[in-house]
Amino acid sequence: MKGLKTLTATLLGIALLASAPASADAAAFKHYVACGVSKNAKPDHKCSKASKKGAFFKSLNGDVSYSVCVKFPTGKNICAKAQPATQGTLYVNKITSNIPGKHRVTWFVEGKQVGVFIFTVTG
Repeated sequence: MKGLKTLTATLLGIALLASAPASADAAAFKHYVACGVSKNAKPDHKCSKASKKGAFFKSLNGDVSYSVCVKFPTGKNICAKAQPATQGTLYVNKITSNIPGKHRVTWFVEGKQVGVFIFTVTG
């Protein structure tokens, strides 16, 4: 019985270590959607049709090139690729949608997904 507990604890430890790099990568970036495009706009999951909408991105650990994609309620997906980001600078990509429903915004760095934010356009 003791051997089984040791084996289980070892496997759990290995699984946690294997998942750590993905978490560390995601922690290197700040990303969110806001109902506005100014640097003072706060993250929000519901925006009115009439409001401006922005997908915000900041690299915390170095200069990178990122892509941001928006999947619309219609199923259409649009991406802005190879966006340069200097470490510590907040960038915004305007989202020009007034389609009511759920939108999914995804950010990628070096082809790896580093964030997802879902928001709804209301009204």
